[in-house]
Amino acid sequence: MPGIQPLSSGQEALWLLYGLAPDGVAYNDAGAALMSPAPDLAVLQRAVRALAERHDLLCSRFIEVDGEPRREIGGPDSLRLEVHDVPDLDDEALLDLVRATIKVPYRLEETGPFRFVMWRRADDAILMVGSHHIATDAQSNWLLWRDLLEFYWAFSAGREPELAPLTVTYADHVAHEQNLLDSPRRAAGEAYWTAAVADATAGELPTDRPRPAKRSYVGDAHTRRIPDALVPRIKAAASAAGVTPFAYLLGVFQSLVFRYSGQTDFVIGCPASTRRRGGMREVVGYFVNPLLLRSRFSSDTTFADAIAAAGTTVSGGMAHASYPTSLLGGQRFNICFTMVSAGKMTGYLDRIAAGETVEHEGFRLRTLDVPHLEGQFDLTVEITQSTDSLIAAFRYDTDLFDRATIERFVGHFLRLTEVAVSTPDVRVSRASLVDDAERQRLLAMATGSA
Repeated sequence: MPGIQPLSSGQEALWLLYGLAPDGVAYNDAGAALMSPAPDLAVLQRAVRALAERHDLLCSRFIEVDGEPRREIGGPDSLRLEVHDVPDLDDEALLDLVRATIKVPYRLEETGPFRFVMWRRADDAILMVGSHHIATDAQSNWLLWRDLLEFYWAFSAGREPELAPLTVTYADHVAHEQNLLDSPRRAAGEAYWTAAVADATAGELPTDRPRPAKRSYVGDAHTRRIPDALVPRIKAAASAAGVTPFAYLLGVFQSLVFRYSGQTDFVIGCPASTRRRGGMREVVGYFVNPLLLRSRFSSDTTFADAIAAAGTTVSGGMAHASYPTSLLGGQRFNICFTMVSAGKMTGYLDRIAAGETVEHEGFRLRTLDVPHLEGQFDLTVEITQSTDSLIAAFRYDTDLFDRATIERFVGHFLRLTEVAVSTPDVRVSRASLVDDAERQRLLAMATGSA
C-alpha cells in the first residue's frame, strides 16, 4: 500500500554510500537468464505486476523527508518491464548489451531500485532482473526469480500460483530492528562488537597499485568452480572438524590472507542474513549485517587451528548478528567472505545455481555470467552453494588489482583448501602455495628448460 516507511540501519548505510557516489555501480545487483523459446510478453508483464503486488519494495523509491532517508511505496504499476526486440544480435553482442545495461547507475529517488528488462530474438530471449543492493540480498534474488517464474508458469497454464501468501513485510523487519535498538539489547550488542574488534586492523592484501585517495567503486570478477571431486571432501572435513562448510572455507581463506599480508591479527567482513524470523525468509529486501570476524595467526598456527577458530568466531558473531554493525562507524574491513545457497529453493533453481541448463515447463533456462556487486571492497569472495557444487566468485577493486593477480590468488585459495583437507595439522606458514606440477613448471622456467 502507498506510504512512507523508515529504512533499516543497513539501508541507511547504503543510502549514505549512494549519496557519496550516485553514479557508482558497485551496488548494482543483477541476474540474467537465457530463455528458449522467448516468453509470451503479455503473460510476462502480468507476472511482473503480480510480483510487484507481492513484494512492495519493487514499487518503492528512496527519498529524503525532513532530512531523513525514507522509502516511498507506490502502486504495482510503478514497476515496468522493458522490452527490446533485437532479432539480428548474435550472442556476444547481446551479452555485451545486457552487461552494459546492468552497469547503468540507479536513480533511487526517481525510478527506484529495480529494473526488469527483456531482449527478444526470434527463438529466444534474455531476461534480466536488476536491482540496487539497498533493496535486495542474495536470498531476495532467488526469491524474485522463483516467484516471477512461478507466476509466469501458473498464468501460462491457467492455474493458481503455488505461492503461500506473505504474513510479514519488510516494514515489519525494520520495526523489529528498531524495537531491538530501543531495548537494553542494543547496549549488549554494541559492547560485544566493540570488544570483538578492539585494537584490530582491517585485513589487507598487497596491491598492484597504490590505493587512490578517493574510491571509484569500479570492479571486476573472476569466477571459478571448485573442483567437484573436492566438494564432498570439504564437507566431510568440515563435519569432522565440527564446523560448517562456510566456517571451514573461511578458515582457509583467512589463512591465505595471513600468508599474503603477513598480518597476524586482522578483521574481515562476513555478510550475514538477518532473516531470523520464519516469515522473513519469503520477503524481498535487504537483510544483511556484516559480521566483523577477527582472526589471529602465529608461525605455529595449523589449518586445524585456523578452521576451529573460524568456527568459534562465526558462532559468536551469529549469536550477536541482530545488532547492526554499521552503527559502530568507521571502515572496519576491506575484504569480505560469504556463502550463499539456492539449496532451499525448488529443484530447478538449485540446478540453475550450479550452472546447469535446465528444462522446465517447456522452456530451456540457463543463467548468464553477468557483472554484479563489483568494486564495493578491495575483495569480496562469494561462494554459491548448491546441492553438489560450490562456485566461487572473487569480486575485486580494479583500482587496486590486476586480473592476473586475482587469478593467481584464486589458484592459491584452491591449493590451500586441498592442503587443509588432506593434511589439516600442517602449519599454515609452511604450506606450499603451489602444487607439484606448478612447482616443476616454475623450475623449468627458471632453468630455461621449459
